[in-house]
Parts: sequence; structure tokens; C-alpha cells
Amino acid sequence: MMASFWWKSKRAQNNGSGIVWMSWDRMTRSKANGGMGFRSLRDFNLAMLGKQGWRLLFRHDSLVSKVFKARYYPQGDYLSAELGSNPSFIWSSIFAAKDTIKLGLRKGIGSGLTVKITTDPWLPLLDRASPVPTVPGLENFMLVVGDYWYWFAEKNGLYSVRSAYQLIQDQKITPVSSEGHLFWKKLWSLKVPPKTKDLVWRAASNCLATKVNLCIKKVLTDNNCPMCGVFSESEMHLLVSCQFAWACWEYSGFSAADRNSNSLLSWLNFNATRLDNEKLGRVVVLCWAIWSARNDLLWKGRVRSVKDVVDFAQSSLVQFLQAQGKNNLPAMSPLKPSDGSVVWTKPTEGIKLNVDAAIFDHDFKHGFGCVIRNTEGELVAVFSGVKQGKVAPEIAEIMGIREALSWLKNRSYSHAAVETDSLVCVDAIRSKERLHSGFGFIVEECKFIFQNLSNVTLYFVKRSVNRAAILLTDTLCP
Repeated sequence: MMASFWWKSKRAQNNGSGIVWMSWDRMTRSKANGGMGFRSLRDFNLAMLGKQGWRLLFRHDSLVSKVFKARYYPQGDYLSAELGSNPSFIWSSIFAAKDTIKLGLRKGIGSGLTVKITTDPWLPLLDRASPVPTVPGLENFMLVVGDYWYWFAEKNGLYSVRSAYQLIQDQKITPVSSEGHLFWKKLWSLKVPPKTKDLVWRAASNCLATKVNLCIKKVLTDNNCPMCGVFSESEMHLLVSCQFAWACWEYSGFSAADRNSNSLLSWLNFNATRLDNEKLGRVVVLCWAIWSARNDLLWKGRVRSVKDVVDFAQSSLVQFLQAQGKNNLPAMSPLKPSDGSVVWTKPTEGIKLNVDAAIFDHDFKHGFGCVIRNTEGELVAVFSGVKQGKVAPEIAEIMGIREALSWLKNRSYSHAAVETDSLVCVDAIRSKERLHSGFGFIVEECKFIFQNLSNVTLYFVKRSVNRAAILLTDTLCP
């Protein structure tokens, strides 16, 4: 029903005609995986039920939790509970969300005394696990904290319906559904008219009303291309390999693209790997202009030249960009008046530390770099480090900040400023909220170090300010 609402006109819905070009399950895939990101009601319902299961797991003092525990799991907890005999509809519904909770539930290691290594999900999600040797001087700060459960999909460690729904969707991703992932990811961020994105999405998904597709749906019997009259009108032929279409690409300067790709999606994905967003946007708009020229010929009998089509695409894109205007784009307001600097300045007193971190996917490593300068802008010290393992970007950034603070702790500077381009880390350290996650562990350690330092201030800056630390970090894994 919902798919019909999207694909069919109101008149077509009333008389039972029209074509549903894509199933609702495919349309509920994320945009990064070729769908439209529409919400799957079943999966969203499971995510919301998971919220109730999370409360049963952690709010032991609530009346509802006590009632369910007495009835269904008197000797255990929600995770170990069975459905039981003659269960209520409410319990059956909440029980169905147990697998959803298990997708994102992790055991945080504190003292390690309560962790069941073989059964508890205590390892983070990594592409590859490898042992890391003991790091000299590693803080034992976390050993004073007990073990705990947290939701790894949120930085604050707390369950959210949004992240649970996303985890459910991630389980459905297959190698086939992830085809063209780079192009899908780039398409929806392009600064081009929305109608051009919609057209290219339909074409790349084999949902465009070309003659080949209409023949498959038993609407037509003739599948010849109206532009050349020789070959079958598939999406790839019409928009790329047709003589008229290829002339448009040559005239626009994009003829270097592969003309013999197996499908339009693979051709677009090839372009996404070699073109920046500005040029890829021009490709998308030109595809739309070629489709418009085809419709003009088919329905109006109007023949358009190659130059007309290319000029039409370029003028449409220019008009769209001019209509947007830079003033219409929301600017991120810094957390404090002193945040958000775009140019590095000398510290008025003491020293200034600029910290950055990086992930090296190919080497399965992450590292940090720190550059320290004085009131004259002179270099005081430089240090960096590389560690084994692939971690989330915010983890690498907060570990770099921790190393900078540890360096300060062992020095006797009267004043110091620490600058980082990670807004997430700055916000977390300044927040009074405790984050129950692996990221939150290191944040708490940074807060602990801050308490033992005097006249040390943390600032968020733009990447242009942090250039020296970025260059240092980039040299760690050449």
C-alpha cells in the first residue's frame, strides 16, 4: 500500500492501474545502500519495544520491572528470560525485542570481576582483533570503576530508538545491496536540484520508465531507443552509450568515462571514484537533461541539439546554486565565544598545545600528534604516537587529548591552552553528564586529569588552526 502511494498517482490508485517499480523493502534501505530511507514500520516497532526492554534491564526499582521479574524471570534478568507459558501480549512484544537489544549491548570493562569472557559481549566491533602489548605508563584509572553495560551505538552509552533501528537495518545489508555504495553515499550530498537526484536514483535502480523496463512490465512490445532507433532503450544505453547521449558527454568534457559499463550504477560508481562532488553533480544534472530531451522528442516531437541539452543542464545547475545562496546555509555556532577560531594565534601566556588524531585503515592503526608552542610562537615540543587497532574517530581524538593532558601533568607550566578540531570531544569533556561507553571511559579520565591541573583550558578550533598537528599526524603512517 505504501509503495503504491509513492509510485502511483491518485487516479492510478483509484482505478488499480499504475506500476510499482520497487518493493517497499528495498525502499526502506538507507540512502547509502540504494534505498530512499523510508521507515520500516516493523523494524521501527521493534526498536521502540527495545526501549522498554532496556528499561526492564536497568530500572530494577520501577514497579513494572518488579512485576515482570516476579512473573517471568525471578532468578535472572531480562536477557536471560524465557518467553514462558501463557505469556501476556505485552511481555511477548517486549520479549521479541531482545535480539534487537543484543545487537548493541556491550559490557564495559572496569575491574573485570563480573565479566564472563566467553558469553558476555565485551569486545567492541572491530574489523580485525589483534593483541596489543602493554603500554608503559598506562593509567590504571579505570580499575577503580566497576563493570557495566552500555549501548555501543551511542556515544553516551544509552539506548536510543534511532540507533537501534539503524542496527536492524545494518543487518540486512548484503554484498548485492551494497553495490554502488560510494555513488549512493555521494549522490544525496550533491548540491544539485532534488529532481535530478530523484531521476538518477530511479535510473540507477532500474526503476526508470525506459522502453526496456516497460516491455518487462508488459506495457510495450517495442523497446527501440527513440533517440537512435537502433538499440534497446535501457538506462545505460539511453543516458550514456546512445550516440546522442555520448555526443552530449563529449561536448561537456566527460567523454573519458567508461562507455561500456555493464550497468548505469557501475558507470556512476566509476565516476564517483574519480570525480569530486562538483563534477559529479554536473554528471547527475546532465543525465537529467538527456532524459528531458528524450521526453521532449517522444511526447512533443521536439528535437533538441547536443549543444541545447548541455547548455540546458549547465544553466539549470547555475540557477539552482544561485538560488541557494551562501547566506541560506546554517553556520555552526561555537560552544563558547572563544571557540571556533579559524586562524592560529600565539598564546597570551604559557603554552598552547594543538592535538590531532588519525585512523590508518590500511595498516590497522590509529595515531595522534601534538605540537606545543609558546607566547612567541616558537616550537617548545613535538610528540606523537601510533597504536595498533582500528577505532572510531572520536576514540582516536579523545585518546590524543588524553596524551596531551598527561604530558601537561608531568610539566610545571603555569598556563596552558589545548586546542582540538574535534567538537564531539570538547563537548563531552565540558559536559557534566557521564557517558556510559568506551568513549565515555576516556572522557572521564580526561576530566580526572583536568581536576589535577590548574589554568588549563580546552578549546574547539577549525581544522585550519590545527594544521601543524594534522601534518604531524599524517606522517605517522606514510
